[in-house]
Amino acid sequence: MDIPTVYYVNVIFAWILVLLSIAGYFVVSRKLGERWAFWPIFAAAWTVFGISHTLLLAGTSSDAWYIMLLRVLGYLLIVSALSVLMIGKKAK
Repeated sequence: MDIPTVYYVNVIFAWILVLLSIAGYFVVSRKLGERWAFWPIFAAAWTVFGISHTLLLAGTSSDAWYIMLLRVLGYLLIVSALSVLMIGKKAK
């Protein structure tokens, strides 16, 4: 089975963004003294994307129903993270 290179790029990108989101949470809380809900939700979204891409690299068919479920959940988490960020900024 020949795995497309884009799967490798996506899985590396997803897990790097998870680490950057976690780091962002701690940097913002340390520098500003605020705990933004955006960061953990954003990290959870990229974790879901990372899991789906890791499953694809492990040989799971891209047509599997749970891959689509993971992707939809990831997109919903991204939208909710951005909504929380905009609501938080508007409230101040």
